[in-house]
Order: sequence, then C-alpha cells, then structure tokens
Amino acid sequence: MPDLKTILQLCRAPNVFTAVSNVAAGYLLTHDNLVDWPAAAMLVGSSALLYTAGMVLNDVFDVAQDTEERPQRPIPSGRISLEAARTLGWTLLIAGVALAAAVTALRHNPAPAVVGVVLAVMVVLYDGPLKRTPVAPLAMGACRFLNVMLGLSLGTIGFLMWHPMHSCVAAGIGVYVVGLTWFARTEAVAESNRFYLFCSTLVMLAGVALLGYFPQLADDRLPPSMMPLANLTGGWLWPAMWTLFGFFTIRRALPAVVNPTPALVQFAVKQAIFAIIIFDAAIITAVHTPMPYAIAIVALLLPMQVLGSYVYST
Repeated sequence: MPDLKTILQLCRAPNVFTAVSNVAAGYLLTHDNLVDWPAAAMLVGSSALLYTAGMVLNDVFDVAQDTEERPQRPIPSGRISLEAARTLGWTLLIAGVALAAAVTALRHNPAPAVVGVVLAVMVVLYDGPLKRTPVAPLAMGACRFLNVMLGLSLGTIGFLMWHPMHSCVAAGIGVYVVGLTWFARTEAVAESNRFYLFCSTLVMLAGVALLGYFPQLADDRLPPSMMPLANLTGGWLWPAMWTLFGFFTIRRALPAVVNPTPALVQFAVKQAIFAIIIFDAAIITAVHTPMPYAIAIVALLLPMQVLGSYVYST
C-alpha cells in the first residue's frame, strides 16, 4: 500500500492549487458572490480531480522513460505499482467528469458536463499520443484553457457560448501555459536550448498581454455587476499592474535563458507555475468582486508552498 507522500508526489499535489485558482477565477468573473457555493465547490472539485488524474496518468504513460531517466519517481522506484497507479488515474478522471456532470444536472446547464468531458479527453491525449510531439505544449495549453472554461461554465450567454471577455481570460491562461510547457520541455534531463527558452518566454508574455487586455472586450451583454471597473480599464493602474507582471515573467526566465542548466530552468518553471495563482487573483479584481475573494485565491500559495517543500511539483 503506497504511503501518503507517494500519492502526493504522483499527483503533483502542490500544483493542483493552480487548477483550483483557475476555476475559482472563472467562476468569480461571472458571479458577484458565492450564493451558489454548492455548484462552485463541485466545479473546483471536478477541476482538482481532473488535474490530479492528468498528473498520475502522465507517470503511467511515461513509466519506461522515467525508469531510465527518473528512477526515483513513485512508479519506477516501486513505491506504487503500475497497475495501482493506472487504476488511480482513471478513477480520478472518471470522478472528475462525473462531478462536472452533476453540476449540469443540478443547474440544468449542459456546459459543465461538456467542458468536463472535453477536458478529460485532452488530458488523455496530452499524456498519451501527443506528449512527445511538437504539439504537446499546445495540448497542455488547451487543457488549461478548458480548465478556466470549467469555472466559466455556469456563466454562458447562450447555448455553450461564452462572452468574448471571458474567453479572452481562458485564452490568456492557455497561451501562458503553452509557453511554460515549451519552456519546461527538457528541464530535468539536459541543458535546454537558449533559443527555445527565449521563444517560449515570448509566448508566456503573449499570454500575460491577453490577460491584461480582456477588460477592453466588455460590452452591454454583461450584467452591470460584472462590468470591469472603470478605474482599472480607463486609468493607469490596470495596465501598470500587467506591465509589472510581464517584467517579472522576463525576470524569472532570464537567468535560465542566459545559463540554461536544468537547475535554473526548473527554478524558473516552478516560479512561473506560482505566478498562475497571482494572475487569477488579479483577474477577478477587474470586476465588482469583493476583495476577500482575491485574497483567498492568493492564499492558495501557502498550501502550495508548504506541500512544495514536502514533495516535488514538476
């Protein structure tokens, strides 16, 4: 029977809080309170289950490579059998889809179930046939895009239709993760290619730019309580904040671009993952959402840091 640390390592437990923050931000962009907290909690649970399923199945599909390159990981080290890990991964995946479907049944809205199923399919495609292809970063970005869409799923403006402002947020997170995944491609096994690191940093910056731009897409289809705050969209604070985020994106990546050793690349990747939670908290400050919600999202960094000191996250 595997111990708790083994399960946490297999699930990349520290990073699950970034998936939670994505869904929370998506939900809060389309709701100005948590009156419908049961549905919100179920969406968060679905996201967490699908994310951890993806991490477990990643190691299941990669067992041959990990046996050669990362023998200390849970499956090749023998701390959990391949069969047990496979069962755990598929169980988590099915449970995540089932929870999204339960939200659909509860709120009579097809979007959560549809997004949950498509997200589950993309998780399997990324972990399996697409992992070693050039489109793998795009597949991972699609998973993150869909994860944000899961949070947005109860805020559709028509049958499986989202407001362009909200789709821009999901696309921004997705593009950022495309760049992050590309940046991390050879983080653990070899010195990375400086040109690829530079180009992937530009992709991350493109994602940051999309996140900074999204309030400009607001129109009268949005309810008044969900309109972006005028002092953010029309003043200097909002663009200044996202310019600063862009600067820190470059600052995190630059040491690895200059000296692309595995240790520096891994450190940059870890910090870039942490930034996802900061972005999610900043996103919901653009609408009439009580500040405590943004603070609660930022607070997810605490358990992420604590768990990250106990188990690896990349």
